[in-house]
Order: sequence, then structure tokens, then C-alpha cells
Amino acid sequence: MKDYCTLLLILSLVAIGFTGCDNLTGVIGDSYKTPMDEQEAFTIAFVQEAIDLYKTQGRDTAIAHYNDPQNIDRQWYVFITDENGFYVANAFAPYLIGANIKNAPGIDGLYSGVDIAKATAEGRWTEYIWPNPETNKIEQKRTWSIRYDGYLFASGYYEPWAPDPASFLPARGDDSEAYTRSLVLSAIARYERDGSTATAAYYNDPARIDGEWYVFITDENDIFVSHPVRQDFVANQTGLKDLVCCDGYQLGIEIAKATGTGLWVNYLWHTKWFYQEVKHTWAIRHDGYLFGSGFSAILGNGILID
Repeated sequence: MKDYCTLLLILSLVAIGFTGCDNLTGVIGDSYKTPMDEQEAFTIAFVQEAIDLYKTQGRDTAIAHYNDPQNIDRQWYVFITDENGFYVANAFAPYLIGANIKNAPGIDGLYSGVDIAKATAEGRWTEYIWPNPETNKIEQKRTWSIRYDGYLFASGYYEPWAPDPASFLPARGDDSEAYTRSLVLSAIARYERDGSTATAAYYNDPARIDGEWYVFITDENDIFVSHPVRQDFVANQTGLKDLVCCDGYQLGIEIAKATGTGLWVNYLWHTKWFYQEVKHTWAIRHDGYLFGSGFSAILGNGILID
């Protein structure tokens, strides 16, 4: 009898472990019944887990769970928007929380969020380029989005990406920001096609200077490997983070904060004519390297910033 009671106690403790200590068991993890190599099916199941968590544990639990970076699983993570299209969960890009998915431009400047937000209860697929948290590279992403209770739940997987550098270079128009993005993405495409050494050599060539535009590149340690205007940066293995404006602004440290989703930074710089200017630079990380370019507005006579 004593042994029987002991067995019952052990079984009760085991049951508590499954129901009390981890109240997400049975909700989170079902997608793993679908093989990961079946990426489309796995992604749909992964998103369904998020909806199931929302159904069973409520809005706040679901949002907290998918805002936790620990719940990024290799290339997969769930992002959620509310009934009005505002991000409420995105562990990979937390800066988007509070932004409207329809108004947030993608890496290429296109508003792919508009298409994602068209999802109904039937779900839809949308393709665009986005950084892969597993590889730290920009890749082609295929996202499944679906609505439940007014909320949008989405996740995606990444496909092989073999971009053509020329495909990112439209004729220069009046949109300087768009042209800057295109120039940088073209450099990343060249990196993917030709490798780091050939790409650095290509953009170190002064012939690559296009008016006020040029591409600069730093390696995984933020050391310059390409800068056609300041080739001494490359020759002296200058660190990006060592660059400081004439006004003391630590521009290099700010640019180095760029992630795989890109970052705009404004700072004082100079032209080859030694005019002081405010430069508007876009930088982005890809495979550990940082790629950047920018354009400027000349403010007046200034000094050369070393």
C-alpha cells in the first residue's frame, strides 16, 4: 500500500510538471511535428502555434512570448500586428514595435508590409528581401501571414538568393534615399556573387565614385576594406569606430550600430573640394560586413575632417 501511494505521488508530481510548471506545453512545440525541411508546411504550423497560444493563454502572453529573442528559432520567428496594423511583437526587429506595418519600408525601400497586411483568415504568402537571423545575411524571404481575431500573425522562411548587382541600379532620379539604398544593395549582391576580396577591390577603384555617391565597406571587425575617397583608411587599416566629426560627434560608432535591417545616420563630413556638409548615410550589415553609402547637402566653407 505504501509503495502504491508513493507511485501515485510521483505520478502527480510528473503531471504538475506538465501542466503547472510549463503552461505553454501542448501549445508551443506542435510545429516540430512537421519536418523543418518541409519549410512551407513548417512555417504555416509555426504561425498556427502563435494563434493557438493567443487563443489559450491570451493576448498578453502571446505578445510577451514572441517579443522574447530566446524564441527566435534559427530562421523562424513570429511577428504580430494589432487590428490597426501596428506591430506589437517582433523579437528580431524590436524597433518596429509601435510602427504600422503598412508604413514601414523594407530594406529595398519597398512597402512589402502592405502586401503582408492584406492577409485574411485564409492566409497569404509574400516575398521580399530581409535579413536571416540564422545566417546574418540578407536573403529572399517568403512570409506566411494570416488573420485571427483581427490580429495579424506571420512568420517566414528563406530561399536561395543569387542577386544580380545590376538589378539594383535603376537610373538615378530625384529620390536620393532610394538611390543610396540601391547602390548599397548592389554592393551586397556583388559580394554574394564575387566574394569579399573582389568586391572590396571593385569599390576601392576611384572609377566607382558616382558624383557624391560611393560605397564604403568594413569587415567583421569594422576595419575599412573599401573606401574610394579615403583610400588611406584601407591602407592604414583604420577602424570605422575611430572616426570622429570636427564637432566631436562619434560618427563611426553611430554607423557601426547598423544591423541587418539598415540604419540612417547624419553627420558632418567633407567633399573633395573641402566644403563642410551634412551627410546622410545608409549602412547595413551583411555576413558581418558593413556596407554603406550616402549623399550630402553642402553648408558652406569648412575644413577637411581627418
